[in-house]
Amino acid sequence: MPSYFAYGSNMSHDQISARCPSQRFICVAELPGYQLAFTRYSPKRRCGVADIVVAPGESVWGALFEMSAEDLAALDRHEGAHLSPPAYVRTQVRVSTPDGGSLEAITYEVFDKSRVEHAPSAHYLGLIVEGARKWNLPDDYQEALRRIHPTPKFAP
Repeated sequence: MPSYFAYGSNMSHDQISARCPSQRFICVAELPGYQLAFTRYSPKRRCGVADIVVAPGESVWGALFEMSAEDLAALDRHEGAHLSPPAYVRTQVRVSTPDGGSLEAITYEVFDKSRVEHAPSAHYLGLIVEGARKWNLPDDYQEALRRIHPTPKFAP
């Protein structure tokens, strides 16, 4: 079964379980040489959404799952990898595991990265923070996630 590295809202247990029923948590993982950014505005979510960008010396933490090929195909649809142009594209990455090893995994990155970041909504950011807490990502990384400023709420 393929391994998938989740670093954004798919770290949310509820979200990944709904999208990929066969998923099984493997471990926490670190993607060295990248940082978390919000380089895409999602019209559906009406906010910035998570991406990984190359950043030597930085790391993105996330949750490593294994899932069926069918669920990975469903995830492609959720991530807009099937669109033309795609919202996200599958990317093969090597992540570090707590036992000192490393594994190849699939993740998604934004296809057409904006040069400016778009703030996530409080709800979207909450999914990421909830996932980081659920999977017990490092405390300093969780704190950095909590310091991200969401979009302000506007009265209707």
